[in-house]
Amino acid sequence: MQLDPTTLIFLNVANLLAMSLALPLVMGQNLSPAARSARASLMINGVAWLALILAGFWREQWPDRLLSSVAMGLLSFSNWLLYRALNHWLGPRPLGRLLLVLVLATPLGYALSFGSYPVRVGWANLLIAGQLLILARATLLPMNREFSQGNWRFLMFGCVALMAVLTALRGILGAWFTELYPFFRAPTPVNLTALVAANVTLVLGNIAILAAWREEAQRQLRTLVVTDALTGLLNRNGWAEQADRALRYAQRHGYPLSLLMIDLDHFKRINDNHGHEAGDAALVFFGGLLRQCQRGGDVNARLGGEEFCVLLAHADTAAAQAFDQRLRAELAKAATQAIRFKLDFSAGHALCRDRHDTLESLMARADAALYGAKHAGRGHMVSAETPAG
Repeated sequence: MQLDPTTLIFLNVANLLAMSLALPLVMGQNLSPAARSARASLMINGVAWLALILAGFWREQWPDRLLSSVAMGLLSFSNWLLYRALNHWLGPRPLGRLLLVLVLATPLGYALSFGSYPVRVGWANLLIAGQLLILARATLLPMNREFSQGNWRFLMFGCVALMAVLTALRGILGAWFTELYPFFRAPTPVNLTALVAANVTLVLGNIAILAAWREEAQRQLRTLVVTDALTGLLNRNGWAEQADRALRYAQRHGYPLSLLMIDLDHFKRINDNHGHEAGDAALVFFGGLLRQCQRGGDVNARLGGEEFCVLLAHADTAAAQAFDQRLRAELAKAATQAIRFKLDFSAGHALCRDRHDTLESLMARADAALYGAKHAGRGHMVSAETPAG
């Protein structure tokens, strides 16, 4: 069977445009920034290839120069959009500034050197190969253990790395061995291999994007399950999981750990006097204050209503008292300005004593201490380790 470059190019464009039209139906419209960038990357890639096909009708004329330069810009921009998607999915990726320089330089250098086939072909293909190599690295490194459970990264890496190698080879041949790659649709082995690979990697790359989007959706769903919708803190489910893990880690390594049960004072009165919206604002404000005072290793949660829970890593009773005082000072300083009324809380403290303590036993002791703080007039902390009275 004889492969025809023109047919392969048209097939590639047809696949790109078909997938571009199908993706909105599959993914919907309410997408994250990562999914939107990835989908836009595919669409723009299809438009770029369409521009290359149209440019072929005016070979070496000014429409060719315009359309092919636009195509180089769109191909480069599609790579930038995919890089942005990886940034959102996997966290900050390296070499972003270098990629942006290559994205801007590719169409500019191509247009300026259009009169010389070896220069423009070498320039465009080698710079796009450089873009693809940056993308290949971005799919794997640096690792992100929170969002890298699926094998889609390896699939995407293989697609991008293969196209980087073939694109670089095409640039080398066009620049220094022009007879082996004399024009865009030349039926040479390297060009045919690159066009076949473009069709295959398009399908596989699209599968990788859909797999990444699926993993993102699963992660968002899990976040909803373990997060309090109002304050953004952990809810009771998330607290049970993360606090128990932190407790077992502290027991295994033998460092002190404190648990605080916190209850906002006279919260019903706040709702009655200021309205439920003001009550919600107070909860959101206090949740933000807990995050502000949080250290690495601490766990915060809203268990329901006006009840919060804090697990303090590497914290004995004195450290828990210091945290309580710091939280009260920040609350007194900021509450009136932030929510227009004063806010205070009662707290109960329990210290992890030994390996036999469980999260449930710690919470029970801290809750009993919290009851003591309320019974003694509210607005302060009582420790189960140094009972009041």
